[in-house]
Amino acid sequence: MKRQHGLTMISWLVVLTVIGFFIMVGLRVVPVYLEHHSVKNVLESLNHEPFISRKPVSEIRNMLFRRFDINNINGLDREQVRIRRSGGITTIEINYEKRRPIAGNVEVLMTFNERLELVAN
Repeated sequence: MKRQHGLTMISWLVVLTVIGFFIMVGLRVVPVYLEHHSVKNVLESLNHEPFISRKPVSEIRNMLFRRFDINNINGLDREQVRIRRSGGITTIEINYEKRRPIAGNVEVLMTFNERLELVAN
């Protein structure tokens, strides 16, 4: 009797379906994480801004959103960016969620929280 080697046609279809599903999820999720990486870079760039802790909160907010526009970061509202000043420390917090549809009524929800503290010189 001859032994069979390899996968059957149905097994190949199952494997290709699973691979296709993960590629589809990756194509939906990776751009969101790349955008979040840009948000982190913009936030960290404020740390290198001279005399940033002496500037008014409104000017810091405008500077932050201008950099978001330059880096083509869309979808962040002003309510999702919180800037507080307490004593000599300015705290910038960015909290936001992104939803991406996968198939039908299945979605992926990603939450991001970033925080930066600027200490007055």
